[in-house]
Order: sequence, then structure tokens, then C-alpha cells
Amino acid sequence: MTHSEAADHVTTSDSPSHYEARNAWAIAGDMVLFMTGVTFINQTVVLPSFVAGLTDSETIVGLAGGLTSGGWLLPQLLVASQLARVPRKKDLLVRAALLGRTFLFLVALAIWLLGWQRPPVALVIGLAGVFAFFCMDGVATMAWYDLLARIIPERRRGRLLGISQFVGGLGAIGAGIAVRFILSEESPWAFPDNYALLFGLASITLLVAVAFLNRIREPESPPADKEFASSRRVLALLLATLDRDRPFLRLVTVRLLSGCISVASVFYVLYATRELGLGMDAAGLFVSAQVVGSLAAGLLTSALQDRWGPIVHMRATAGLSAIPPVIALCAGRFAGVLGQRVLYPYMLVYFFLGISMGAMGWPYVNWIIEYTDEVKRPLYIGALNTLGAVTMLAPVLGGWVVRSVSYSAVFVLAVVFALSSLVVSLPLPNPRRGQVEG
Repeated sequence: MTHSEAADHVTTSDSPSHYEARNAWAIAGDMVLFMTGVTFINQTVVLPSFVAGLTDSETIVGLAGGLTSGGWLLPQLLVASQLARVPRKKDLLVRAALLGRTFLFLVALAIWLLGWQRPPVALVIGLAGVFAFFCMDGVATMAWYDLLARIIPERRRGRLLGISQFVGGLGAIGAGIAVRFILSEESPWAFPDNYALLFGLASITLLVAVAFLNRIREPESPPADKEFASSRRVLALLLATLDRDRPFLRLVTVRLLSGCISVASVFYVLYATRELGLGMDAAGLFVSAQVVGSLAAGLLTSALQDRWGPIVHMRATAGLSAIPPVIALCAGRFAGVLGQRVLYPYMLVYFFLGISMGAMGWPYVNWIIEYTDEVKRPLYIGALNTLGAVTMLAPVLGGWVVRSVSYSAVFVLAVVFALSSLVVSLPLPNPRRGQVEG
């Protein structure tokens, strides 16, 4: 052991503040690079435009959107039952992140090698790889949330998440500029090589982020109660928990309604390019607008979460999520008058989409963190997210509505889900103020 390593060991062991700072930097570093990396394969612009380049089916485009959310949510309940009895979560986090982020590199290779000669094969491999990435990210997220709750104090958590999201947004702006150039007519890469490059850049950036995760110093957690030891009992436990814990049942209902707002998310870019007459150059601008919205979401997370708690944060996000489909409807109404200038108001769709998507996940998890104890927390978070996998069908429904009715119909449906989420959240108790009722 060198002198510097020895000094680091002594300082870390003896100084909780150093321990906390090291972990905060690790969490922040991963968040910043993750936000930057996933921008290259933006779920509402890049991914649907890639799929639309290989198929004319709106249903398949919707399926692609559903695979991203479903892949992230589906494995989490079973993982939660295992995570609850694992004293250290860092190893699971690092391994799942490393495996999942490697899948994106394989997708990039498949697009580059097969995109020209065998588009259907490239599409299938691409969708499978994206699904596998989000599955592994869902597993990693369970460990990440648990670590966050144990290594970052409650009153500093919102500030750390908000600042990290803001800085990550700056990195994502740079990625958005790159996306705009790579997809533009001036780009030296034609379709589908341009998308192979984007998937490759995403994989490399996300793999670098794993190095920050590996820097986390994890404290020992208490062993879980025997109630959570068996994964075979997890569904029975879930049903019993929902029946016994009515506040949590209401939270799950709100989360499902808010998740169904994604019925329209992947179709904004198709509406712009196919109905409003905007080119793929606009897609890069949409990514940038969404990133700016994510920056605003970081400020929203910091202010609302720390000052008023997850309930106010949740309701504000539900209200904001109704704005993108309303703007899209208005843009369609005035497109004939504005012509190509419709691009500028339409960018507001992605600005508010960035706010609502960037702020949507945190209030539900933070509500659980403040509502329940450390042993039950993985089950509650896993249950919330796994039940939320039902919303993976929302984009598929959206594709069917677009094909059978119209784009306007799917935008109206998104508004209905957003307002329903807001209304159902009103009686939800605030754990921070001691208003929880068992």
C-alpha cells in the first residue's frame, strides 16, 4: 500500500464527511455520463426515427417504445426479492451496468454490418439489444436506488439529484448537438450508418460511467427479514402489501396513469416528419429542446423535492406532462398558416416532454424512501416498477390509435392520462409531514 492509499484508507475510515463526499461524486459522475450517453439513443426521437427508417408500421414503432420501458421495469420485482437479502449491492450494480451497456455496442455493430443488406435482421437485433440494455439497467437501478438511500442523507438527496441532473443535461446538450449533425443532410454518414455511430457513442459513454459506480464505498446493510427471503413468494407478498397498504396502492395507481402518458411520446417525431413536413434535421433540434427541458427538470427536482417533498413534485410533474400533447394538437391546427415555421413552437413539445420525463421517476421513489424502512424498500420499489411494466403496452396502443384513427386522437388520449394521474394523486398522504395512514 502506498502512502497516498494509506492516507486515503485512514481518511475514509475516520472521516464520515470524506466517505459521503466520495460517494456523492460517484453517484453524480454516473448520472452525468448516463444522461449524456442515453441522449445518443434518445427514446422519443432517435430510437423511433431509427425504427421508422426500417419499417412503415406505427405499431412496431410503438413496440420499440414499449420495449424500452418494459425492459427497464419487468425484472425489478424479482430482483427486489433477492436484493433485500444481499448485504452489499455494489457488485450487482456494477455487473448489471457493465453487461447491459455492452449490448448497445453489439447493436451498433449489427446496424453497421447488416443495416444495408438485411434491414429486417438489423431491426430485430436492434430491438432485442435495446430491450436487453434496459432490462440490465432495470436490475442495476434497483441496487442504485438502494445505495442512494443508504449513502446520501435525506436532506441532501434532492440537491444532489437536481445538480447532477443539471450537469448531466449540459453533457446531453453536447450529445444533442452531435445527434443533430450526425442525422443531418451534411453528415458524412448516411442511414443506417449514422444510427450505428449513435449507438456506438452511447455504449462507450455509458461504459465509462461504470468506472464511477466502481468508486462507491458501500456500508454494510442489515440482513433482510425472512419475509423477503424467497423470490417464489414475492407475488403473494405484493398482493398482500397492496391489500394492506392502501397509500402504496394509490401510489401505484398514480404511477400507472402517469406511465400511460407514453402512449404518445414516440409519435411526436413521426407526426413532425410525416404530417407537418419537417425534415430529419428537426430531429436533432428536438433532442436539444428535450435536453434543455431535462435541465429545467433538474431545477424542479432540487426545489420541489427538498422544500415540499415528493407529493408536490409528483403533482407538478403530472400537470406538466399534459402540455406536450396540447402543443402538438395546436401545432397541427396552425401548421397550414405557419408552414416550416411550425418547427419553433413544436420544439416546445420536446422542451416540456424533457421536463416531465426528467422529473417523473424521482417523486415516486422518494415517496417510498421516506415512507418505508430499509428492509422493505427494495420490495416496494421493485413492486412499483414491475407493476409499471404494464405501461409498456401504452406506446403499442398509441401505434394502433395512430393507424386506426389519427395522431390527434393519440395526443388527446395522452392528455386524459395526464389529468387522471393528477386527480388520483390528490388524496395521497405526504410521509414527510407525518400524514401517512397505514
